[in-house]
Amino acid sequence: MEYKLKKDHISVCEVAFDSFTELPVESDLLLPDYCPDIVKVLKCQARPAFSKTEVSGDKCILEGTTAITVYYTGEDGRLHTSEHKVDFGKTLELKTAPHNPMVFCSLKEDYLNCKAVNQRRIDVRGSFTVMVKILSGTEEEMVSAAEGTGLQLSRRPTQSGELVGCSSKRFTVREDLELGQEKPPMDYIIRHSEKVRTTDWKITGGKIIVKGELEVLLEYQPQEDGVRQTVRYQLPVSQMLEADGAGEECISHIRFDLLWSALHPQTDADGLTRTASGEFTLELRCALLREKTIFPAVDAYSTQYELQMSQKTSSVLLNLNAIPQTFDLEQSAQLPEYLKEPVDFWCETGALSADVQEQTLLIGGKLRYCMLGADADGAPVYFEQTQDVTQEYPLETKADRYLHELSVTPEDCRYEIQEKNTLRCRCRLRVDGMLLGVAPVSFITGIKVDETREKKWEDQSAMTIYYADAGENVWSIAKRYNTSISAVMEENGLEDEVLPEKRILLIPMVG
Repeated sequence: MEYKLKKDHISVCEVAFDSFTELPVESDLLLPDYCPDIVKVLKCQARPAFSKTEVSGDKCILEGTTAITVYYTGEDGRLHTSEHKVDFGKTLELKTAPHNPMVFCSLKEDYLNCKAVNQRRIDVRGSFTVMVKILSGTEEEMVSAAEGTGLQLSRRPTQSGELVGCSSKRFTVREDLELGQEKPPMDYIIRHSEKVRTTDWKITGGKIIVKGELEVLLEYQPQEDGVRQTVRYQLPVSQMLEADGAGEECISHIRFDLLWSALHPQTDADGLTRTASGEFTLELRCALLREKTIFPAVDAYSTQYELQMSQKTSSVLLNLNAIPQTFDLEQSAQLPEYLKEPVDFWCETGALSADVQEQTLLIGGKLRYCMLGADADGAPVYFEQTQDVTQEYPLETKADRYLHELSVTPEDCRYEIQEKNTLRCRCRLRVDGMLLGVAPVSFITGIKVDETREKKWEDQSAMTIYYADAGENVWSIAKRYNTSISAVMEENGLEDEVLPEKRILLIPMVG
């Protein structure tokens, strides 16, 4: 009697690379012509961002831009900023060339030092740790159904994620930001910061259309001595990416990254500065997954003949919906005697990192509370306070390994000055990004029935009584008695293969 096997493809994966590397920041910066000479450096920020993370053969190519902002006092005794853009590139050697690779990268600041070499030159030295994981994906055949020669299959439902594709696109947004008639004219920009987020997306006609919002915070000093002014802007952004093979059923991990930003005051015909010219370089990154339930055969036997099976254990990709998360932090600090008047306050998360260990999402590192202010003589000064952060979130889905691109960003940052010059800081942080898991899966790749080795029935009775325990699997019982699992289920009116309680089963002997 002939038998037939049905085979399907299963998307399997493995982590082809899991390591870290150092990204040095070593820059000798010259002040732009429009910036006054340096008297004292107050603060330096370095914000690396990847514009390219791709695999070519057995090499992983990382490229990006480090945005460096230096706060300093000039010869006029005022606060000034100097913004610089430094490109970086790094190539990692891989042991083998991965198939259909997917690269995961995350950054953590180790240290950053800045000093003025002379009145026009700034020396910046620092280091970031780059965690890199590369996923390799391919397809393999599995047995999913069989018929003939009394073949019985045990199929185990398994969640599997198939990588449809990854794509990215860099673009620039230019906008003249007007202060508004109710705001006084600008003397100089104290600080600006930006946040970008996705608001909507859809897949249509083999393309993915993404909409987002760029939030710009501008803080400036008015031309006439007065209170520092703050203006917020909401700029819509939209982009379109190719998404071949993608459908509405796909799970999309989409993020906008800010690579570079610059704001420059613009003076009108009346000699008043009521506009800031903004230039923002962003990148849209998209990973599309198709999640489905597969039914690989994990065990087999024939009620008529002996057989041989070939089996394999690989890994499948899991989509984990554990984020976004938000959490609040508070910290008290004693203000130094030299700081008499706060001017600006913000939070920095560059020294924070996110990782997954033992089914737990871990947020750890240091959060920095940053304050610009003035001393008793009105000269600009800088104060910084750090807070140790340890935050844990349990994950619902267990995996052998985890792959992620997670970011920790401040959603809100506030302060108040209490009695005895005590600074009370409050910050709300948001954890967002992509989190995937890799889990093992076993499956049968082939079955060979040996029709020369027919099974002999030791018991010729048509029915056998079996006393089953709670938790026993009907598959194991049917296999032990060399009968059909469907016959056992039907004879005993069972709907679930796992028995919830002790009971007597009637085992029909089916050849």
